[in-house]
Amino acid sequence: MFDGLITGAAHLAVPTNLMFLFLGTALGIVFGAIPGLTATMGLALLVPFTFTMEPATGLLMLAGIYIGAMYGDAIPAILINTPGTPAAIATTFDGYPLSQKGMAQHALVAAAFASCFGGIIANIILATAAEPLAEMSLKFGPAEYFWLGIFGLTIISVLSSGNLLKGFITATAGLLLSSVGMASLSGEVRLTFGFPELQGGIGLAGALIGFFCLPEILSNVIGKRRETYSGKQVQPSMKVIVETTLDLLKRPVLMIRSSLIGLVVGVAPGAGGNIASMVSYSEATRWEKRPEEFGTGTTRGVAASEAANSAMAPGSLIPLLTLGIPGSPPAAVILGALMLHGMQPGNDLFAVYADVTYAFITGLAVASIAVLILGTAGSFIYARIINVPSRTLAPLILVMTVLGSYAIRNNLLDVWVMLIFGIIGLILIRLRYQPAPLVLGIILGPYIENGLIQSMMIGGASGSVLSYMTLRPISLFLIGLCVLSAAWPLFAAFKRSRSTPAADKEPGKESGARLINSDLIMGVVALVIAAIVLVSTRDLSRYGGVFVYSCAAVLTVLGIVTLVKGFVNGDKVPFFESAIEKKRISSGLVLLALFLVAVPLTGFLTASFIFYILMSLSLREGSPGLKVAITLLTQAAVVTGALYWLFYSVLQVPLPGPVWLN
Repeated sequence: MFDGLITGAAHLAVPTNLMFLFLGTALGIVFGAIPGLTATMGLALLVPFTFTMEPATGLLMLAGIYIGAMYGDAIPAILINTPGTPAAIATTFDGYPLSQKGMAQHALVAAAFASCFGGIIANIILATAAEPLAEMSLKFGPAEYFWLGIFGLTIISVLSSGNLLKGFITATAGLLLSSVGMASLSGEVRLTFGFPELQGGIGLAGALIGFFCLPEILSNVIGKRRETYSGKQVQPSMKVIVETTLDLLKRPVLMIRSSLIGLVVGVAPGAGGNIASMVSYSEATRWEKRPEEFGTGTTRGVAASEAANSAMAPGSLIPLLTLGIPGSPPAAVILGALMLHGMQPGNDLFAVYADVTYAFITGLAVASIAVLILGTAGSFIYARIINVPSRTLAPLILVMTVLGSYAIRNNLLDVWVMLIFGIIGLILIRLRYQPAPLVLGIILGPYIENGLIQSMMIGGASGSVLSYMTLRPISLFLIGLCVLSAAWPLFAAFKRSRSTPAADKEPGKESGARLINSDLIMGVVALVIAAIVLVSTRDLSRYGGVFVYSCAAVLTVLGIVTLVKGFVNGDKVPFFESAIEKKRISSGLVLLALFLVAVPLTGFLTASFIFYILMSLSLREGSPGLKVAITLLTQAAVVTGALYWLFYSVLQVPLPGPVWLN
């Protein structure tokens, strides 16, 4: 092994190889940072360029793209509350609050350092213990995936701001949304309501953008006319880099625990960074000394998420390199690259192609160091982005949200779904129901459903579904973790003295805002959704309907409980703070909807150009002068032209043209 590592490291001494590794890392950061683009897309796009390279050079470039994208998704999560990929959802919980405090650089540096740390720890284990861990991954069956998904749901206790009922009701709704489309095992179409485009399910990119990004823009930028995205101006400095790095170095338990969680989840084929980062974040809040700081803006929360996210990448390569089983979608693309270079995963990789294989493994570790260099150096630039005036940045972000939602499946319906989810997210936040548990349900739903159905099939054939799902060693361990996680909020509440803040119970009284009973509204909505689901899916088979029926039943119970709570002691909140805010948000939504209507009629380029100008003008006070108008026209032309070139020419996304040209 050590001889192989030395030989592999020799490949990195070649300047060309090192250059392509750093280039791949930089490109990976770009792919991760643009909402809607993913590491999988970046790898798939650039694999053809590696065909003419030496195998070691091509694989090193792909290693850089993979590792870079694992960090890149943290940049928009921190700056604009939009996860670049699903794996960065947990990063938004503390990263965005930090940026709102003027500490965006702290969050960016914490993400870069944690990504480097997690990547190196995972690569050390990849190089030394790949085969035993690969054998362990084979012990994960459907029952284990089911309980892993259930364990992932326990983060609801962290996301629901002290009110588990609110978290459970939104998470259950998310589980139902995850079942939209064609059932993976029975092949039945569910809850599409006549839209064939939804047979492939709900686009996750659109859901993330809708629930996380749009409510922020609608509330703070459009509704409150906030000048910039952050509450304070960001002033990057070297001092921040040193302080943040030293602070995380003083927390080895947090860093190592998060890295190992990411590695273990990555080894389990198909689990992915979204589960790894959420489980790691949940465990960090459970075991840290000051858990109340999580969610309010702490670098520990960012580090917990990003260390696990980045450690997942080498972990997902362990079953790939040893058994030929890709542990994640990006790993599947890398498998294709290996086979196109004539390298068959398994024993031959470590015997016949040992020098190239260990060059790839060493390259993953060096790419983690490159992330630290590029991330900390780039934090001076990234952090200043949110200092840009909102009237300039907001239209750009909105155009990119449309592009990101469309690019995954080249489907305009995904963009409309994104807008609908944005409105739902805004309503949930105004009713004091966080959308994060709902997104968690959408992400974990497929793991839970597939694990449940496959366990029912295997357990039924073996004699007992219950014993199959509960008596296997890993299942017993995960069940224990689920019980511990479920009981932990009660233990924590008992341990600390209960304190209810007097303020904030009935906001809006002073301003005369009208109060509404949010619990009554959500209780009724939950019961209506459950009824619609049950009526629409009454003809499903046993395997196609068990998950949907179970979720609908749970939602019915939660809806009744919420309704009772609303009658007894409902949470009364103001939906709009003022008539002016209501008018501004409504105007912004209308403008965005008209933009989506115009895209297929006039083409993306023309519609984006007009939308950028109109949205920017709507965020200004008064009429613009000639100089401002010229500047605005120039900005609109440059922004829309650059985005069109990037997506249409570089990424080969077939953007809509004017309908009259067709």
